[in-house]
Amino acid sequence: MLVARGLSIIFISHKLGEVMAASDRVLVLRSGRLVGERRTADTNRHELAELMVGREVKPPAVVSMARGPALISLRGVSTGNRGSRGWLDDVSLGLHTGESTRLAGVSCNGQAALAGLIAGTEKPVAGAIVIGGSVQADWSPRAALAAGIGRIPEDRHAVGSIADMTVTENVIAERYRSPRFSRHGFLDWRAARNFAETLIRDYDVKCPSPETRMRLLSGGNMQKLILGRALDSEPQIILANQPVRGLDIGAVSYVHQKLLEARARGAAILLISEDLDEILALSDRIIVISSGRLSPPSARGERSARELGELMAGQFEAPAVPGETVRPHAS
Repeated sequence: MLVARGLSIIFISHKLGEVMAASDRVLVLRSGRLVGERRTADTNRHELAELMVGREVKPPAVVSMARGPALISLRGVSTGNRGSRGWLDDVSLGLHTGESTRLAGVSCNGQAALAGLIAGTEKPVAGAIVIGGSVQADWSPRAALAAGIGRIPEDRHAVGSIADMTVTENVIAERYRSPRFSRHGFLDWRAARNFAETLIRDYDVKCPSPETRMRLLSGGNMQKLILGRALDSEPQIILANQPVRGLDIGAVSYVHQKLLEARARGAAILLISEDLDEILALSDRIIVISSGRLSPPSARGERSARELGELMAGQFEAPAVPGETVRPHAS
């Protein structure tokens, strides 16, 4: 409408679907430089992605693996009503070695409560959390870390990092008490800085130095640091809550590849996402959450996006033991 009135519109986005739908001409910036200009009608997502990243972007391949034992189980877990966090209603779920479980659902249907439960920031009012055959009686963030849970939180600004602290301070925030970074009650800043430099190098983080304030980083670079912090200790259980929200296609591909590498070494992964394309492409099994209850699980490729959408609207019967049975993975 505005263009029809003669206005010139500058639309800035890294979401290629929006770019292709809402533009006549595309300019691509990378590292502060103009690297390409195309008429929208003469290009496609693949070409624009290559211009944005500077290389070919291939979606990571998911190789079928045999599912191992459950590393963490929720047995009949319910939580209180916490407003925007939602709630869980008699939820049973097992996360297994070498398996990537995707949780789909419309916002505020219990995803935040489930993520908080696994991360240790939420406690059940009924049911049990079982790790290694032991019921966890005193569940907390420290207990979750001690149990080998790597956490990639939904909100990298409010929960995943402390904006005015440095990169170094942020990457050791969950383990500053460990012998790796502490000596006789004092922080070993040399070890901490070396760790930050390693993550910056290995995860290709664009920042001036480990002393850079976290708030000065782009969302993608901040997410890479949080990902590196979570995966460095090779956790056996990984909670990835909206890990690619707001990221460009290059960063999305990188995060997905790292998660698949963790799966290949035997980690159990729970990925919470509202992106059906992401869910359909990378899952071993898919579970939908609606009004705090879980649907029966389905293998990758078993359900269409439309069918998943119906489940997200709550059109399912909860299984007798949800999350513990599923047909073999699709190849």
